Amino acid sequence: MSDTKNKKKSKPKKKRIKAGNGKLTAAGRRKLFIEAYITNGGNATEAAKTAGYSEKTAYSQGGRLLKHAEIQQLLAQRQQQLAEKYELTTESIIAELSKLVHADIRLLFDANGALKPMKDWPDGVASAVGGVEVVEMAGGMNINGESGVSHVPMFTKKVKLWDKNSAIEKAMKHLGMFKEDNNQKGLLGDLPRGTVKAIMERLRGIPG
Repeated sequence: MSDTKNKKKSKPKKKRIKAGNGKLTAAGRRKLFIEAYITNGGNATEAAKTAGYSEKTAYSQGGRLLKHAEIQQLLAQRQQQLAEKYELTTESIIAELSKLVHADIRLLFDANGALKPMKDWPDGVASAVGGVEVVEMAGGMNINGESGVSHVPMFTKKVKLWDKNSAIEKAMKHLGMFKEDNNQKGLLGDLPRGTVKAIMERLRGIPG
């Protein structure tokens, strides 16, 4: 028998499809990009990385994706869905930012300077609290009682408010106070930049 008869016919090699080339993969990447973009607060570069683009191309791809008509439409639809689901309106967002701007940390303490129980915190200030840390102090305290000496642990409580400066800037941008920084037109949009800066400094002086 000839060698040619013994040779098996070689099967044609299948072409590999590179990731990102298929329509389904592209759609998946767009969805990932949109979700990541909303979640991270509008960072297109980081959103592109989450969607699978490389470190080298993430910046350019993020900018390109934001200009894509379909992504702009899908992004607007997704943002609208989330706003309706969680009842987020411009008014509610400004109201929450206002709490951070006007938060007075003194209201968390009683007349003797002791931290009030959380149930007694005013709602406006409680909303501005970014974290509470309770640390047990070394040693504690020994108290003499009828049944003898008992050891009582002591704790230090640390209360941290959300960044007021950041809240002020976000609120001012929402209200169009930074005329040179965005195209929004708000209550103070026509004021000179120097006047706006002076108002901002006064707001920063609010206790908290």
